[in-house]
Amino acid sequence: MHPSPKSILFISFLLFASTGVYSQVQNIKSSVQNDKSSSVAYLSNSSHSSYRNSYNSYNDRTSFKESFTDYIFGSIIHGLAFISVEAQKSVLYNKESHPNLVSLQADLDYGTNFSELTFNPSFRANWGLLATDFRYALLHDNTGSLESLDWQVLILRIPIKNIKLNYGIGFTSIMNPKSTYFESSTGFDINLNERKLNLSGNYRWTSRKTDYRYRQEVKFTADYKIIQKDIFSISPMIGITYQEYFKQDSYLLFNAGVRIRLSWD
Repeated sequence: MHPSPKSILFISFLLFASTGVYSQVQNIKSSVQNDKSSSVAYLSNSSHSSYRNSYNSYNDRTSFKESFTDYIFGSIIHGLAFISVEAQKSVLYNKESHPNLVSLQADLDYGTNFSELTFNPSFRANWGLLATDFRYALLHDNTGSLESLDWQVLILRIPIKNIKLNYGIGFTSIMNPKSTYFESSTGFDINLNERKLNLSGNYRWTSRKTDYRYRQEVKFTADYKIIQKDIFSISPMIGITYQEYFKQDSYLLFNAGVRIRLSWD
């Protein structure tokens, strides 16, 4: 009895999927190790000449130039600090006009494409124009797991009615093999339907140690508030995530989870 064309296509699909699964996480972890080794070798070869050049350059500076530069940068820092404090006061004074401006948020987020899976629980604290976001990121397939702790240490939020524009800086720390990259992010939050529906978009990208970025990530989510009691709310969440590692391993994931908030609007 000969297999039908449908059976052949199905078996071919399974073989293709299993081949992709086999290489994904293993390739990423190997690339992290190679990237780490290459960056250490590069720094070792260039450290002596770089130190000598920077030392000579430093000795060539005049005291006047140092004082003038310190004065300019000091003035800029103090000016930005003053503007930030005043803007923060103004935004917090009108926090009722901006949803979730002062809030704590916890996400339980699971994603899959039927070959790989991710688990990304996260915690975020929002306070006016500022926020911080911490998450555990797990990517798993049949070759093993890739784990990291991602912390956007400082996020600047610009509220415009029901929209917030975000820009953050931080780092991602990979557990095995151990390596750390600086990471930046930019995104938006939109509140609709009398603040029950929240749409979010976020783009994260890491710094380069050698030629390629460890990770780039684009993620869109939507959550809808179904339980509200005073400051406490629960919202089911769905989304889609695209990740690319070292420009060689990429995948698309569908997300589902729950978002829990404490919001002092």
